[in-house]
Amino acid sequence: MQPKRKRGRPRTVEREATVLLAMENYWREGVHTLSVNEICRRTNLSKPALYREFGGEDGLLDAALAHYQKMVIDTMTADIDPNRPFAETLARIVAGLTGPRDTPQGCLLVKVRDNPAAQGPLTQKRVATIVAAMQAGYAALFQQAQARGETRTDISPEPAGRYLDTQINTILRRLAWNEPPEVIAWEACLALSALLPPGTPLDIPTQN
Repeated sequence: MQPKRKRGRPRTVEREATVLLAMENYWREGVHTLSVNEICRRTNLSKPALYREFGGEDGLLDAALAHYQKMVIDTMTADIDPNRPFAETLARIVAGLTGPRDTPQGCLLVKVRDNPAAQGPLTQKRVATIVAAMQAGYAALFQQAQARGETRTDISPEPAGRYLDTQINTILRRLAWNEPPEVIAWEACLALSALLPPGTPLDIPTQN
């Protein structure tokens, strides 16, 4: 006896391509400006297919964030050398964020964090996990630099990690607002110099 075929249309969603398109659109325009109907139109995805494949808009945004983490965040953090002098590391981070790029300005994670109303339970969990890992990584970076005498001694690693996360978010947020990158870089270096011992130079870009 032949097994019965399941009724309904076959699943034809190209998941990876759909996630990539969704990520690019959310990153470029922000989650608050795109309705579920619009994101379905841009990814050539019907609503039934969206719910079948991702469980809804929350599942699609969660998948887009997971792809963004792998493609952007993990790449950025992998480029940070904990053995490099801390002041140089900070300057490199600022230069990397504010320099020329061929990707959308700003950061998808920051845009999602700035719009809690768009976060369903899956997205909330994803955001919390990514943020906790990033702040822990920044704290570890600071702790190693502190052991080498390259930071202030009156700041513990955990708040330093949160502070670094805040300053990086501010850079990315201002870039998304199309503020002048050279101004953002100068002010970011000024803010991050608060983590260094007094008198320690941080390569602050010349403000025009």
